[in-house]
Amino acid sequence: MEFLSVEDLTLLEQRRRRSWFRYDLSERVLIDQVSFAIEKSQSLGIVGEEDSGKHALVMALLKLHEVSEGKITFAEVVTTEIGDRHFRRLRKRLQAVFSEESGQLTSEFTVDQMFREVLQVWYRREDRDVWARRVEDVMVVCELPEAIRPLYPGELDAVERQQVALARALLTKPDLLICHCFTRGLDAVQEAELLNLVRRVREQYGLTLLVVTDDLAVAHQLSDDIGVLHRGRLVELSSADAVVNRPEHDYTRRLVRYSL
Repeated sequence: MEFLSVEDLTLLEQRRRRSWFRYDLSERVLIDQVSFAIEKSQSLGIVGEEDSGKHALVMALLKLHEVSEGKITFAEVVTTEIGDRHFRRLRKRLQAVFSEESGQLTSEFTVDQMFREVLQVWYRREDRDVWARRVEDVMVVCELPEAIRPLYPGELDAVERQQVALARALLTKPDLLICHCFTRGLDAVQEAELLNLVRRVREQYGLTLLVVTDDLAVAHQLSDDIGVLHRGRLVELSSADAVVNRPEHDYTRRLVRYSL
């Protein structure tokens, strides 16, 4: 059964352009009639370069980018037809982690404070002993030592920061995890460490996984199926092995040549 589906999705970006003595508004298509679906506990990789529209796609899934046309359905709820208040009830079931360079961790908060901030939002009425168990569980699965809890992001290395971001996302026990350029900027050893961690976490939590990346090799390692996004259009969608070993689109063949 489809757990997340995107049907004929179109996303636009409005631009202001100065023309003599006035500003004109123009629109650019970021995502053009894109459709795909993920079944429960399955994984899908979406691969594309910087101008592919993948960031806008992730923002739309999180209801942070206006949808011009099309429909997004998550857990049998059409999120494009509900308001932000209703979507908030679903939000803890849908979590995302981003690239190390994105600044997703609050630099002024310690690791412990970041965890507590999430717990305060979603589990305010729970006993603090329950909070402690929740934090301990995600730290164990993300292989984080107790000693990092009083540290700030700037005192951690790149892999530890990503482990903290992942642990924080898992605090709400999500059903769907989006990994958006999660390994960008890391060296090969660091990348392998994180990919192995995501695989273990997915299996332990039974997560549905959406991997959005510019690295075809990363998508291949984490995904059952892969979709290739090029200039806002989904030009190929098939099993991960088929996309890598028998690419049909010229752009996909180029990705294979330079990524693998």
